[in-house]
Amino acid sequence: MSKSNPESAGGGAGAARRMKPDERREQILAAALPCFAARGYAGAGTRDLARAAGITEPILYRHFAGKADLFRAVLERIGDRLAGAVAAAVAGARGADRRLKALAGAFPHILDVHRDDLRVLNAAALAHEEPGIRDAARDCAQRVGNALAASFRGSGLRRGVRAVTAGFLLLEVGMGAAMLRPLTLPEMEPKDFADRVASALLGGIAG
Repeated sequence: MSKSNPESAGGGAGAARRMKPDERREQILAAALPCFAARGYAGAGTRDLARAAGITEPILYRHFAGKADLFRAVLERIGDRLAGAVAAAVAGARGADRRLKALAGAFPHILDVHRDDLRVLNAAALAHEEPGIRDAARDCAQRVGNALAASFRGSGLRRGVRAVTAGFLLLEVGMGAAMLRPLTLPEMEPKDFADRVASALLGGIAG
């Protein structure tokens, strides 16, 4: 008589097909992202996270030491994706003004595609006092800010403005936009809003 495999036993969470450990880990990470985005760090319990992945809590604990460990892993992936999105947006654009315009043009797309990523990063900032979360949140935000700063190195910045200042200013703008976008403020809805924001920023950071 064959023994049941805990990786294929869904229990109350529903049947979970047998997966290799790496596949199961990827499945949990993918399901955790929208769960954390919707509920925040404090609001998402391990039961919610397991249910979202279609597994039981014991299976979740086989792959992650706990909620904080899973949240840190999600943040690491977010840092990769957002830094990659910034690099892709400015690829081929020369000069700080053109890079800023390229970022402004890509901004609505980035907000749509990476909406949950940005919401989780905001949730991480709110949960910075939780044990083990502060460093992961700082690392993720630092990577995104550094990617933005790297895109402004070279010519085109206004005299006295540093690339790192411009990069982390845009990080603040992006984080704020990610928090406000779900409110559908009419002032932020026009299609040219990103262009007007870019023009305002250009006056302050580009020569």
